[in-house]
Amino acid sequence: MSKKTLAALTLIVAAVFLVSSVGCVSKKRYKTLEDQHNSQMAEANGKIDDLQQKNGALDKSLNDVQAALAGAQDQNKQLAAGVASLKEQVAALETQKAELDKALAAGKETEATLTKKVRGLNGLIAGLKKKAAEMEAAIAAKDGEIASLQQNVAALKTAADEQSKAMAALNADKTGLQATLDKTVSAKKSVTLILGLLLALAVILAVVGFARGKKTAA
Repeated sequence: MSKKTLAALTLIVAAVFLVSSVGCVSKKRYKTLEDQHNSQMAEANGKIDDLQQKNGALDKSLNDVQAALAGAQDQNKQLAAGVASLKEQVAALETQKAELDKALAAGKETEATLTKKVRGLNGLIAGLKKKAAEMEAAIAAKDGEIASLQQNVAALKTAADEQSKAMAALNADKTGLQATLDKTVSAKKSVTLILGLLLALAVILAVVGFARGKKTAA
């Protein structure tokens, strides 16, 4: 074998070794990127699962608070209707008192019977007014409860909106990570194809060089 042939073969072997080394490095780099991608995807999925659980809890809390708010508002309506009814009754009793005064003036009632009836009406009016005052106090307390519940509903809705945005951001990150991996896979395939072609070319050159070396030696 001539020195030229030996040199050519040595160069080709070196090229094959270099191509193989580059291929190994490319595989290791891809494996590293794949591991990083899997780790990031697992982290993103974990955060999404956590957010989904929190969203479920938020939805339940929001539904509970909204139900309590609706109940409190309904109770307030009933209390307000009760107060209105009591005030109508008081007005009716006051009208009866006025009618008694007219009856006394017309001589249809005696002072004694008038006093007795008025005393009875005053007792009824006082009782109704007391009950109306208690119901109005209950309405005021219920108004405070309603205001607090409305604030809770607003806060829960804000929290739900923020978590929805966070969920959307995480899903966007997942999409980006998948796109990056797809690009990496595509690039790896291209590099593998090129390296395969270079390796095949190196083998062909080696065979040709070896054949020429034989002919020269002959």
